[in-house]
Amino acid sequence: MTWDRSGNIKPGRVVIVGLSIFLSMLSACETGGSSASSVRDRMAAGDGPSTPGSDDAAESTGTSKVDRPAAESSSTPSRPVAVVNGEEIARRDLITLLIETRGLLQLQQLVLARLAEQEARRLNLTITPEDIEHEYELTLEADRFNGKDKDKLTPARKEQLIADWLRTRGISRMELDIAIRRQAHLRKIAEGHVRILPEMIEREYRIKHGPRVEVRHIQLGAPRAWPSLKERIDRGDDFEKLVRDFSENILTREKGGLMPPIAREEDPTVPPIFAKVAFELSAGQVSSLFEAEGSFHVLKVERFIPADDVSMDSVRAELEKALHARLIAQEMQALGEQLLTRSKLLINDPVLKKQYEERLKKGEIIGPPLQSR
Repeated sequence: MTWDRSGNIKPGRVVIVGLSIFLSMLSACETGGSSASSVRDRMAAGDGPSTPGSDDAAESTGTSKVDRPAAESSSTPSRPVAVVNGEEIARRDLITLLIETRGLLQLQQLVLARLAEQEARRLNLTITPEDIEHEYELTLEADRFNGKDKDKLTPARKEQLIADWLRTRGISRMELDIAIRRQAHLRKIAEGHVRILPEMIEREYRIKHGPRVEVRHIQLGAPRAWPSLKERIDRGDDFEKLVRDFSENILTREKGGLMPPIAREEDPTVPPIFAKVAFELSAGQVSSLFEAEGSFHVLKVERFIPADDVSMDSVRAELEKALHARLIAQEMQALGEQLLTRSKLLINDPVLKKQYEERLKKGEIIGPPLQSR
């Protein structure tokens, strides 16, 4: 989970996102008119963000300490990152580019990771290597090619799936590692908050085994793309091709827009308007554009699924397991948002500070007002 409302803040919503990977603080000395160097300046100089040494730099971001090659250590502050036909590319230029283009996105991940770790420490909870491994397995099991991949999750198969996962989402292994550690901390905390009552099992039975509808989904970031999409729908273009060409939702796009079946009522995995729109259509029919939770959506009904002829007792264990998993995910989401909004956040880098304040003002991210030094 990250702060971004456009798709990375709500892992409990199947339509909006799953595990967010995009989703503690860079410590700096530059404030206002101060002449002290900023994180960016000190990184560009090779000194790292903390004067005591490189270990402090790792601690300031909440990430694990990583040994750096001697050639990249602070003992060579003026070393360029590259030389092209004899002309140097300065470290400062690369750091400036990274901060201005992806800095806030990565800062968000580090902040939430640090908050999750802080809360786990406060509760005297320990996250083990087994917890991290389990989180990886949960992530991969939930996204194994729409249920078609039934191979045993061996170490080699796991690495293959991780590589595919990273490639399709365009992120690095380091970003995934940060997200997995964050999720493992949030899961350990959330597990102490979830209770399942009998009436919750009954509701789950109606969701899983009552009347359902299977749909394909296109998500648009803004309605301006709708006229072009509607023109192609009206002329009968293949809907799966339209999904690939138009949809901004990574999770459903990878499956040709196909979503898990939606219950007629009470389905908490999607916004309520999804069920309303879908059940008013006929099989094969495509909806008009509608808005839900800040994005715009189009659905095509694939088929209607009648209620299953199974008793609740025969599927109770399965229902309880699925319900528990969903409630944990929802609790993790809520916990992450609470930790963010209640935190005391100071951003000293002027570029990141400006980006944060602008996006917070527009309602594009979730977080606390920035504190002054």
